[in-house]
Amino acid sequence: MHTFQIKTYREGFTSSKPHFFILSKGLNAGKPLDTPCPNCFAITTESEEARNFYFWLSYGLWQAQAFTPHLTGSVVPFIRIGDARAVLLAGQEKALKDRGKYLKSLALLQDFEKKAKILQKQVELVKQVKRAIMFRILLE
Repeated sequence: MHTFQIKTYREGFTSSKPHFFILSKGLNAGKPLDTPCPNCFAITTESEEARNFYFWLSYGLWQAQAFTPHLTGSVVPFIRIGDARAVLLAGQEKALKDRGKYLKSLALLQDFEKKAKILQKQVELVKQVKRAIMFRILLE
């Protein structure tokens, strides 16, 4: 079984252990990140395998809106570090309970994430073509 430590991110955080970050404020609280931001938690693990497990577990939990019921605050919602830990531990328990089903779902999720990034690039290219057409017509 994997283990992790979760701490509030502070500027200047360094770790030799594998780590990632999850947002702690806003409606996207719980979203995993590779790079830190001011409003996030740092999650460190003992191995790269554990890091990938928890990164994709938090991604799946975020997609399923598992962090949403734990949001607190009226203007800027946030999740407490203990609640984030509890959600991750509950998700870990369920994922390890039926590991085969979890791994299949994870593979599908990763595949859809890759396809979404490709579509985002295509949308950006279409926007650039639109700008070029209008530039050629109006500014030449």
